[in-house]
Amino acid sequence: MNLKEIEILPDVLPTETLALMFQYVLNEFDTGKIEKKDFLLILSQLTDRQVMTYELLEIEVRNSIDKVLHRLWNTDSYDDVDIILSIVVNLGLKNCFQKIKDSINQDKDIDELILKEIIETIDEVGGNISNPYHSLERFK
Repeated sequence: MNLKEIEILPDVLPTETLALMFQYVLNEFDTGKIEKKDFLLILSQLTDRQVMTYELLEIEVRNSIDKVLHRLWNTDSYDDVDIILSIVVNLGLKNCFQKIKDSINQDKDIDELILKEIIETIDEVGGNISNPYHSLERFK
């Protein structure tokens, strides 16, 4: 499964299908069959489709993604930061979000643009990281 195959998928897919696709991509990355850049772009595409379900991704898959992104988090690349922030917020990945929050105090040499992006994201999310649909619940 490569990025081009993911990009041509419909915008809306069943949550079960998405969970299987996320798991497949995680396995491909773990075995070295996908480079980090493509992995993040594929995760981003799948996350966009998961958001359209208005359901949380299965907890086991979410936890697996959370662990991998926690390990990949770095503040050296704006592109990585931008993609990871989006995935973390839209999937509700608590552990990685905590690492992101901690990084603004631990990494003193963060580029100003990257730091601004991180701080804005933290402010937008507030305390609702585990439920990306929190703001929509008032419409139920």
